Amino acid sequence: MKSEIVDARRAAKICGFKTVAMLDYLERSGVFVRRKVREKRRGKGRAYTFRDLLVLKVFAQLLQNGASVQALKKALLEFQDKKWDADRASFSLGDEKIRYLTISAGELFLTDSNRNLFDMTKQGQMTFGFILDLDRLHTELCSDLDQHEFSFKLT
Repeated sequence: MKSEIVDARRAAKICGFKTVAMLDYLERSGVFVRRKVREKRRGKGRAYTFRDLLVLKVFAQLLQNGASVQALKKALLEFQDKKWDADRASFSLGDEKIRYLTISAGELFLTDSNRNLFDMTKQGQMTFGFILDLDRLHTELCSDLDQHEFSFKLT
């Protein structure tokens, strides 16, 4: 399956940010770490993978719900650093499909389709704040990419 790669302008729009400036801020502040998909060359814009877009949709959802992304920086960096995979077909950690992301008090938990809870920050305190349905965000992202692809072909 072909991997999705989009530019910064499309990434911002697809993920729900009004401008590319928010992407710049997230990267500059060290909260968001984009996966490198090509060598840096003069005149080439930033490229975002499907996995990057899913992480950005998580950030947008947290911001819409009043969370301080900066306050959650450590947990969000931990989330990005883990060896999970995302593409249009699936979102998984090893052999298990991931369903929910839970962030609370700077801690991060992933829940798989079997309702197993993984403490991604290894601190053990299980107080729950924001629970995001990553499966729903994954489905929305696929739909958003399809809609934007169609609208770009029309123009």
